[in-house]
Amino acid sequence: MEPSTTELVILIGLPAAGKTSFYRARFAPTHVHVSKDLMPNRRDRQARQLAQIDDALASGRAVVVDNVNATAADRAALIEAGRRRGAAVLGYFLDVPRAECLQRNRTRPETDRVPAVAVHAAAKRLQPVGPDEGFDQLYRVEVATGRFRLTPLHPDRGDSAYPTVFLLSPASTSGERATLLFNDAASFPLAAQIRSPGGAPLGEVFSFLSSLYFRGKLTYARAFARPPAGLCGAFVITPGEGLRDPAEPISIARLRHYARVPIKSAERRYLVPLLRDAEALATLAGDHCRIILLGSVASSRYVEPLLRVFGERLLFPPTFVGRGDMSRGGLLLRCVDQDTELDYAPLMNAMRHGPRPPRLPARARNLVR
Repeated sequence: MEPSTTELVILIGLPAAGKTSFYRARFAPTHVHVSKDLMPNRRDRQARQLAQIDDALASGRAVVVDNVNATAADRAALIEAGRRRGAAVLGYFLDVPRAECLQRNRTRPETDRVPAVAVHAAAKRLQPVGPDEGFDQLYRVEVATGRFRLTPLHPDRGDSAYPTVFLLSPASTSGERATLLFNDAASFPLAAQIRSPGGAPLGEVFSFLSSLYFRGKLTYARAFARPPAGLCGAFVITPGEGLRDPAEPISIARLRHYARVPIKSAERRYLVPLLRDAEALATLAGDHCRIILLGSVASSRYVEPLLRVFGERLLFPPTFVGRGDMSRGGLLLRCVDQDTELDYAPLMNAMRHGPRPPRLPARARNLVR
């Protein structure tokens, strides 16, 4: 295929992130400017925008699409329009937090200002953007003091425009392994450690309780988390204590407390701390952080409370659908062995039940990484 002589540039970012200023600074002399903001009174803005893109590309002119372009579906329609005309498709994500966009919006001339609710609504809809959507080139754009700093995102490295934090569903405190750990006569190392003054790390305790499944989740999260500064890369959903760092030491008394709290959406002792900490995480992580649930999505006890807080920002691996706990754990450990991260999708309105997938192949042992 011969190199394309035209290009379609897709700008992605919240209102007041600086998209139009970026267009003027970088593309104005050479690219046609297409924006739904320029056709406020039309009811068919989407169709009109696609027609303008097609007309420009058909005549050999490059195009910049200057909208929020919040969802993967929004971007897919534009990418397809570029592909039909053989254009190179470039994406530029303007990485500006919601709070900064709100401040920028307040200082705009009144004629250019948008209602604050428009910024909030766009932030809720904004989905992670990645090279796997079909861009020929993708860049993160950092905006500071009127200047634009570009960082390429390379598909071969699996980069993402967003930091990533994992939420791990808890281990069962009612199985055979829990009985062993609760036995005051137990003398194996973890039983002794959790009864010591320093306690035992929550992640190690839950890995013992559920064996393969939780160990897979924790190992995977440690391998692929990209947390914002100041946050850990994974949080464990606990019965009665909300979201906790898996490295946090717990005592046998706290573990017994977990065992007394049912994990049910109607149980306030479980629900209230979970919502409290999820809301804090949503604030601390920022609008652009991906929140990925590693746990069963067939049950509402994790999904519904978290969707209340994170909405479309809550993602999950679709390959989990139909798998049992051990299959999920084995899958996650294989991903770490192969240094291959799973694909994620929004949990909201996703298919959460499905047929059991084929059995996983035997896991290679003693891999040298």
